[in-house]
Amino acid sequence: MAKNILVFEIDERPLGIAADLVVEVVRAVTPLSLPRVPETVMGIINLRGEVVPVLDTRRCLRLSVMPVRHTDHLVIIRDDGLRYALHADRAVDLATLQSDGTDDEDESSGPNGKLVKTTLGFVQLLTPSDLLDAEDRVVLASIVTSSPTSEKQD
Repeated sequence: MAKNILVFEIDERPLGIAADLVVEVVRAVTPLSLPRVPETVMGIINLRGEVVPVLDTRRCLRLSVMPVRHTDHLVIIRDDGLRYALHADRAVDLATLQSDGTDDEDESSGPNGKLVKTTLGFVQLLTPSDLLDAEDRVVLASIVTSSPTSEKQD
């Protein structure tokens, strides 16, 4: 069975994430920064009444930090009930993972994700565990549960 990958770019570098994790892609807005969060968390956005933490994907990948630009995108993903956004320079397209008859073990592993062949060329495939550790997941969950817009208003 073919696996779909959402391909996005950071510094013209093609990255991907499993399409089944992607909820939607939206134009980027500057997130509201928060105190005492990991430096990989840019802040939060209000997405149609839901608080969504935004990860600085560049920091997660140890790339140079850039401010949010009006041409950027946010890739909203759901991972084990946790919903958050990945900041990207631009979302490119959906691609299909290509199999050349070799095992997954033959794919090149990098420090963050592995290099895979898709219908759009080679892409560094990321998983949520490449971007978040267990402590970061706890912090993101606490941001969402403690925010005023996530509580019921009377």
